[in-house]
Amino acid sequence: MKDRTQVRLRKLAVHRVGNKAKEEGVVASRELVDLHDEQLYDLLLNYFLSPFKQEEFFRFTHTSDLALNEMFAYAALMFTEPQNFHEYSVHILNHLYQQSDHPKVKSGELYVVYFEGCVMGDEVVDAIGVFKSENKDTFLTFQDEADDLNVNYHFGVNLKGVDKGCMIYNTQAEDGFRVKMVDANSYDAVFWKDDFLNVIELKDTNFNTKAVLNLCKDFSEEVFARTESKKAQVDFISRSVDYFSKSETFDLEEFTSSVIDEPETKERFMQYSHTFAEERDIEGFTDFEINKNTVRNMKRKFRNFIKLDTQIEIKFSGYNPEQSEQYVERGFDKERGMHFYKVYFYNES
Repeated sequence: MKDRTQVRLRKLAVHRVGNKAKEEGVVASRELVDLHDEQLYDLLLNYFLSPFKQEEFFRFTHTSDLALNEMFAYAALMFTEPQNFHEYSVHILNHLYQQSDHPKVKSGELYVVYFEGCVMGDEVVDAIGVFKSENKDTFLTFQDEADDLNVNYHFGVNLKGVDKGCMIYNTQAEDGFRVKMVDANSYDAVFWKDDFLNVIELKDTNFNTKAVLNLCKDFSEEVFARTESKKAQVDFISRSVDYFSKSETFDLEEFTSSVIDEPETKERFMQYSHTFAEERDIEGFTDFEINKNTVRNMKRKFRNFIKLDTQIEIKFSGYNPEQSEQYVERGFDKERGMHFYKVYFYNES
């Protein structure tokens, strides 16, 4: 969450949930957690909010009726009846337990939180947070006694990261609310997102921007790299990222004309993009507003270096098309029977 200055933690229920397949059961707390300790309050607030740095938003869904999505229903009740928060948190506990029927799902603590003051664009809304801690760390503790120092240890939750979590914002209720999700564990990824929450990613500017950048990445790796040189692949990626960095909106035809010169490659890219969209059931793929934060986050996934079989790598700084187009030339030496790269520069550093 970008702006956390206004966020207030108002209610917190902590329960324990086991693995249903192992018949571990649940432990429901009797009362809400006392939040009067300022240090504990600050630690918990940071623990709950810090994981949500991604741009992706999700929404609750259901195959037949949105109202039948349990988490959507419980969140709606909590927003309208906050006085019954603890009761509904127990319902969430039992719902999570019913979905925890795979042998790999770990037992852990369930935190259900009520937040106020969450900034969503131009709105300030309440939110429900649902978190699960599964992994325990060992901590050393030290105690001074009679001019001596004793060392002990205990097991506990590391506050540096949430194992699983979601934030349900009280906005766009008719469309399944707006939800952010985090899951640090890959061994049971379907369980949290699909079985417990039953959410799908919102097809917004972030979704579209990420989808087309992934399209460019896949095209460069699956098509461009097989038919062209590695330099041509780097040129394509650099032009693509440069377009997204400098443009406010995306237009498929304009983009294709800007980043690809050869007519045959243009046609191949257009065909590839249509197949890409159809296979993923993506609409609004050809014209949308570019999400700049998504562009910045996606840059690190693109390959901007050329690795040679002579154990030499040519690495480009950033994604500036001029670097590879004006200062690097590719050729073939007939005497040696080898390809070569010629690099131009003014000064060494």
